[in-house]
Amino acid sequence: MKRKIIRISLFILGGMLGLLLLYKLYLSYLPELRLLTNFDHHNEELLVKMVRSHGIEDLAFLFVLNAICVAIPGLSNGIFCVLNGILYGPAFGFIINWISDILGQIILMELLRKLYDLRDISHSKIYKLLTTQKYPMIALTIGYLIPFIPSATVSYVNVMINKNQFKKQIIPIVIGVAPFAYIYAYGGDSILHLDSSRIIKAVIMFIVIALIAAVILLIMKSLKKHAKKA
Repeated sequence: MKRKIIRISLFILGGMLGLLLLYKLYLSYLPELRLLTNFDHHNEELLVKMVRSHGIEDLAFLFVLNAICVAIPGLSNGIFCVLNGILYGPAFGFIINWISDILGQIILMELLRKLYDLRDISHSKIYKLLTTQKYPMIALTIGYLIPFIPSATVSYVNVMINKNQFKKQIIPIVIGVAPFAYIYAYGGDSILHLDSSRIIKAVIMFIVIALIAAVILLIMKSLKKHAKKA
């Protein structure tokens, strides 16, 4: 009961902090939003310049906001990853997304160790899918890669499989979160430039990578079942 109260409290506090940071960013980027409401292609260059002229303070706010959304189960960081692409471009936006995702996942694992019980997720289909793979490290990497799988479940499996081996825990996180950290940033940059072909390309990459990863995971499970029968 005590753990549940702490989890709910953290969720509420994280949500409130996220809203405050988001409001701060809204105030900071209000001139750009006003320009965007009256947007035409003649002021596109001015808009891009204004959006990307903000300093380290706004970058820090977004970094923290992204890490919080990753670290607290139930929150999603996708919109902020796209926002990083809008504000900082595909390259720098990717770096911000990637590092804050990794930090958020590390914090999440610590929270799971202290506040959750294996029984809370052991009946999950995702949990069973990841724990029945022949190559668990590959399965974990794919688990972090697929955005539709709850990261809390993947992180709990990571904690259970790799115990207190931090190096082994961090490897699938570093590799797994990288592709979509870039796709979100690339998509955000495409939105800012109103480049419909790049936006479509980002959506297609998102769907294709997620589907390929899911298929690989299912194939690995199927191969393990056949190996057991043999």
